[in-house]
Amino acid sequence: MKQALLFVHKWLGVALALLFLVWFASGIVLYFVPFPSLTPEERLAGLPPLVLDDLKAERLTGLPALAFDDRPAEQLAGLPARAVGDGAAERRTGVPAPVVIDQTTKRLSGLPAVAVIDQTTKRLSGLPVVAPGDRTAERLAAPPATAVDNRCCLTASAAAARARVTAADARLGMHAGAPVWRLLRTAPDKRWIAVDARTGAVLPNLNTAQALAVAEAFSGRRAVHAEALERDQWTVAQGFNPYRPLVRVELDGDDGLELYVSPGAAEVVGETRRAERAWNWVGAIPHWIYFTELRRWPERWHHVVVWLSLPGVLLAATGLIIGVWQLFLNRSRWIPYRIFWMRWHHILGLAVGVVTLTWIFSGLMSMNPFSVFSPRGATADEQRRWSGQEVAAQLSPAAAVRLAAPLAVRELETLRFNGQAWYRLRGVDGSVLVRADGVATVGSVVAASHNIATDGAAAASGITAADDVDGTAATASHAAAIAALPDADISAALGRLRAEAPVTLSRLTAYDELYYARGNQPANRQNRPLPVWRAAWADGVVAYADPASARIVLRADNSNRWQRLLYNGLHSFDFAPLLARPWLRDSLVVLLSLLGVAMSVTACVVAWRVFVPPKRRR
Repeated sequence: MKQALLFVHKWLGVALALLFLVWFASGIVLYFVPFPSLTPEERLAGLPPLVLDDLKAERLTGLPALAFDDRPAEQLAGLPARAVGDGAAERRTGVPAPVVIDQTTKRLSGLPAVAVIDQTTKRLSGLPVVAPGDRTAERLAAPPATAVDNRCCLTASAAAARARVTAADARLGMHAGAPVWRLLRTAPDKRWIAVDARTGAVLPNLNTAQALAVAEAFSGRRAVHAEALERDQWTVAQGFNPYRPLVRVELDGDDGLELYVSPGAAEVVGETRRAERAWNWVGAIPHWIYFTELRRWPERWHHVVVWLSLPGVLLAATGLIIGVWQLFLNRSRWIPYRIFWMRWHHILGLAVGVVTLTWIFSGLMSMNPFSVFSPRGATADEQRRWSGQEVAAQLSPAAAVRLAAPLAVRELETLRFNGQAWYRLRGVDGSVLVRADGVATVGSVVAASHNIATDGAAAASGITAADDVDGTAATASHAAAIAALPDADISAALGRLRAEAPVTLSRLTAYDELYYARGNQPANRQNRPLPVWRAAWADGVVAYADPASARIVLRADNSNRWQRLLYNGLHSFDFAPLLARPWLRDSLVVLLSLLGVAMSVTACVVAWRVFVPPKRRR
């Protein structure tokens, strides 16, 4: 028995000693320098404000958004506007230029807003001339859109219909000064595309020059180089697949910032910096065996990691058994080895043998070998119950943005919850929800999650008929922006999540044993917001729902409790007492890793001595 253990440990050590050294050393770096990613906060900070109407344009530029006369100086100065311009437009086109004065002009000049349409306009548009002071003229005349159209925008479903795509997700943002819907189409492949939010036309993929402009606008820096690519070392993850191909843009600055732009989605989807890239070459990349040509094949990469980890577990287990066994073989000498490297390999193996075994085993568990753990997301049936039946948004995005004031909205995303359509409007300072299916929102306007003081009366005033160019009557007079879904709605949806099974509901304002975030990685807190609602069933299934985003953020069963212990607990020391004391957790991880490095060095020397004869060593 002993000889068999020695044989297995010796030859597995020869084969894997160097890999163990790399794993221990790179693990220290990875603990402090995560793999580069673009966090949600960084992405939102780089987006321009979402400008959908003339009121917003006035606040941003200080100028009226609508000025259709050829004499803008007169309008800005408050001078009376004549029915016919000064002739500039007539000389260029041969057609008399009509004058349209909107409410902005009225406020600036003190004159009534009169829609004056001459006979030329009547003949061209086929519209009747409306009496002065009647705002119907302003709506019917439909003057050419300026930089920002007051009637923006199509709803997501209307834009998808005009683009002739089926969208699984939708986000409204800005691109090149115009609003665009970014739709996650489902066929012929799962891909993000950009659609003009005013017309529903699919935008062509950006060329390199346009991608440069997107990166410069996002970062506020000058681009120095761009390269089109399918994937590279920093974009090998499958999460980038719906955005491919990509354009990598290098920007000026001492930090070596590089941004990745998706030509299809017309947005920045990734970023890296020189220091991150350098540290990751000795951190995440060797630790995860994350090399581009291997990682591009997810299934092959998974098998490589699993089938290297399995013999690693056997190596650590046999070493631990032999090390303890040797203590009792010679009662007069606890450490039987006299050779320096063998002696210290035994001593260090006893010191960190248990941790080595648990780390390599938990690393194996991180790959979920043979699917021993359930996915941590809601099942397809649970997600259908949570979302409810299909419902179309009726409230125009422009009205929703006005309701969200004073939040500086950067992006609007569509949500479906419990058979209801919602908009989630996000900014750097937080987010709010607005009911979008035309049903009144219960509750008053309240602040979003991060220090936004909202005046309910001001936010909802003046919004009666939404400017929906698709023709949908979207009344917002009873809509309101709220920070989170009502408790009653969340409770009802969670209660129906798993058919008629009895459920226990509770509202969490602090983390528990399954739902938690690590203190040294802020990105985890972004993915694990508080407060949340927890639903627990008798069979051990538990679900956590975020009322601020109307999403199920975690779903776990009994197998995930084991995963929490065998992977997160053993591999990252994610135990509650250590999470509450980050300094102690950091110290333990670094100290034990350094001991593991030292043990691996002795193992590499011993393995080298197996192949090199004593004479050659001299």
